[in-house]
Formats: sequence, structure tokens, C-alpha cells
Amino acid sequence: MGSIVYALVGGFLVVSLGTVGFGWIFAWLWCRPRRLIDQETPADHGLAHESVRFDSRGDTLSGWFIAPDRAPAPVVVLAHGWSRNAAQMLPLARPLHDAGYAVLLYDARGHGASTGRGFITIRTMEEDLRAALDYCQTRQEVDGACIGVIGHSMGAASAINAASRDPRIRALVSSSAFADIPALTRRTLRQFHVPAWPFFPLVRHFIERATGEPMVQLSPQNQIGRVLAPVLLMHGAADRFVPPAELDDLHARANGNSIRVLLPNRRHSDVMDDKQYLPEVIRFLTGVLPRNG
Repeated sequence: MGSIVYALVGGFLVVSLGTVGFGWIFAWLWCRPRRLIDQETPADHGLAHESVRFDSRGDTLSGWFIAPDRAPAPVVVLAHGWSRNAAQMLPLARPLHDAGYAVLLYDARGHGASTGRGFITIRTMEEDLRAALDYCQTRQEVDGACIGVIGHSMGAASAINAASRDPRIRALVSSSAFADIPALTRRTLRQFHVPAWPFFPLVRHFIERATGEPMVQLSPQNQIGRVLAPVLLMHGAADRFVPPAELDDLHARANGNSIRVLLPNRRHSDVMDDKQYLPEVIRFLTGVLPRNG
């Protein structure tokens, strides 16, 4: 009888430890972006630029600064999505430069040519964006009182959180942002056929230990109401990764300062390819950030 009890207890411990271990591994892998090295540079888009580096909490971020034709000028900072790099945002650089803006593109921590190990989260990407704002204010070509941000996906979500804490962001364009981190986590588990119970509480625990804050608190839907800057929210109507309902949620919770644009037939990653995208962005920025040209 005793041997049966010991076997049952041992089996329970093995299963429990295996479950906890799997939860930790899943959280670790989910917070480890794929590192892609830039295949293009601003020169491929006919833009003179300067390769730059700046610090973010002890890590070194790599990027490109594109000076305006007339200085000082407003600057637009471009924040890429998860497992991407600054090159993802390059198609926006030429139109923004032609419209009279300075442009800063950078690889977030753990992405591209930037350093960074450990858990990469919405919190670390927010810190990187704020470090990019710090860098912009060191440039004589930049009007430090006129800073706009364009972010895509995780870059957009982290930009919403940054703008809720940092009034230096005077205009924000969000593309394909998620609103609810717990909901995103559950969808990701489901995508990999991992049951929400017991793994969601475990994954949430390990990620919250890394960020030092509850997932709910870091969710953009609970931060956007604190954003004082004008916000342009853009989303693909056919987005299967982040449902368009999350666009509606962000718009509803904003501080009465957001514009909602739903792009027909666009999914999560191709929103910026839409012919309506750039005209909407330039029109929005022109209205809220004075510019040269």
C-alpha cells in the first residue's frame, strides 16, 4: 500500500514539475523574438542617413537617423513589430522625409542589430521607445517639442503605453495594435494547441515576474485613456491575429482624441501596404505636428 502511495505522490510531483516547466519554457520562448538583420537601408530608398546607436537600460540600440532638409523640424519615430526590425518601417521613411519630417528608425532590444537578452516584453519595448525619444532630443536638427510616433503591432501597443506616461509624444499612429494582453496570451496558447488551463496562469506568472507588473495593467486598453496626444488607430478588417474588435475597444477607451480607420481586406501584417494608409498618416500628422516643406 505504501509503495502505491509513494508512486502516486511521485507521479503527481513529476506531472506538476513538468507542467510548471512547460509553462516557463513557453513564456521564455514567447518572450524571445526572432532576430532578423536588416536587409535594406534608407539608401535603398534614396535617403541619406546616419547609422546611430543609443542606450536603453544598459543595452545598445541600433538605428538610422534621417535628417530633414530644413532644420530644426519635427521628428517621427518609427517602432517596428515583434520579431521584425527597423527595415519593416522603411517604406514610411521617404514619404515622411518628403513631408518635412526628420525620421528615426531603430531596432528594439533583442531585435535586429541591437543588443538584449532575457525576457523581451511590451515593457522593454516601451523603454526602448522612450530611449529613442531621449536620443531625438540630442539632435540639433530636431524640434524636441514636436515628436510623433508610428508603431506597428507590438511597436504600436508599446507606443500607446509610452504615450500614456510620456507627454513628449505629441502625435501617435497605431497600426494593428492589440488591446488586451491576457486575451492575446490565450489566443497564442490556442494557436499552439496548448490548453488555457493550467498553462495560462503559469505563463502569465512568469511574464509578470519579468515585467514587474500585471498583464492587465500593461494592456494598452487600460493605458490609452491616459494618452493626451492625438491618436490615429488603424487596423485591418481581416486581421485574424488581433481581431478588429480590439481596435474598437481602444477607440472607445481613448480620451476622446482618437481617430479610427478600419482598412477593408487587410490583415495584421499588410496594413501599411494599403493605398489608404500613407495618405491617412500624412494627413493626420500634418494636422497635429507643424512641419517644414
